[in-house]
Amino acid sequence: MSEVVFSQDDPKVRKDAALKRERVRDFLVQQNLEGVLISRRDNFAWVTSGGDNHVLKNSEIGVGHIAITRNRHYLLAHSMDAARLYQEQVPGQEYELVSLKWFQGDPRCAAVDLVNGKWAADTTFNDEVPNVNQALSILHYPLTELEMERCRWLGEQVGRILCKVAQEIHPGQREDEVASYLWIECLKLGIELDVLIVGSDERIFHYRHPLPTSKRIERYVLIHPAARRWGLHANVSRSVYFGTPSNEIKRAYRAAAQLQAGLLERLTPGLAFSEIFNWQKQKYAELGFPDEWKNHFQGGPTGYVVVDALRHTTPSTVQVNQAFDWFITITGSKVEELTLLSKDGVEIPSFQSPWPSYQPNQNGNGLGVPDLWVL
Repeated sequence: MSEVVFSQDDPKVRKDAALKRERVRDFLVQQNLEGVLISRRDNFAWVTSGGDNHVLKNSEIGVGHIAITRNRHYLLAHSMDAARLYQEQVPGQEYELVSLKWFQGDPRCAAVDLVNGKWAADTTFNDEVPNVNQALSILHYPLTELEMERCRWLGEQVGRILCKVAQEIHPGQREDEVASYLWIECLKLGIELDVLIVGSDERIFHYRHPLPTSKRIERYVLIHPAARRWGLHANVSRSVYFGTPSNEIKRAYRAAAQLQAGLLERLTPGLAFSEIFNWQKQKYAELGFPDEWKNHFQGGPTGYVVVDALRHTTPSTVQVNQAFDWFITITGSKVEELTLLSKDGVEIPSFQSPWPSYQPNQNGNGLGVPDLWVL
């Protein structure tokens, strides 16, 4: 893997961001728009190739707003954030800075005065400005080479952290202690977590999202970080068992792993997401769990969105240079890896030793996926 670009102040980032603006301008022409306003944190990170417009963590909308017209592009923000965003998040990207005082109102409202004509936005703030967030998210793909490099790095780091954390877990430890350790290891690398699940024992059977509690671990632990850096995501679910797992756990986990491996082997450019979903439902039935697909989203593309889990309801197809988050859940088990499809085929950057591998294909020719780690 080539060297990963960390800094926003890098020529590769500026070049990548220019490509994104061209995609947006092509979109403006196709939609007969004069401009589009980008305020969501995921879209801001995408169009700026890794910029971050947030101050408040529990909001999808940032404090900086990108306005792109057919021939100009602006960064709008209140004065308390404008210079910082301009200098640190979009350096060298040639935005025209529009700084407003806090009492002058929402910067998004100022954007519509920048040019005459029809505007759209990725948020709803004005009845006359349509929300095109769903259409903009389609522009995120295919991922650029810079984004693929960053996804590989992020997946590899999350995989290594999970290996480290798994080997530190012990019976009697609280779930929230494990969660804190995992969070700290991620923060050391500048990785944030949009979701953090640590559940144990009976809670894995009772809940699809067992968020960490003060419960003490007995035998069985499920760990899931939805990790984010540069706006990109690596969502991974792994499980550890102390002692000998029951037949119920082994059956559920192996079925989920078989489904995961089979799905990843099917990923090819041009394959319809609806076809993948139909195959998933059929495979659940073949493995003896016909109704389990109904109990959780089944996954889809990832990247700047955590996951587009309803892509199978659209006519979209799989692309080269696309990232995926396929989460397979069967009561008592869950498997999930960051998966990339490049011109060279399927990659699982989040999976590396010493985590044990499971090879569903008995002849050894198929794809290996992470196994339940029995310690």
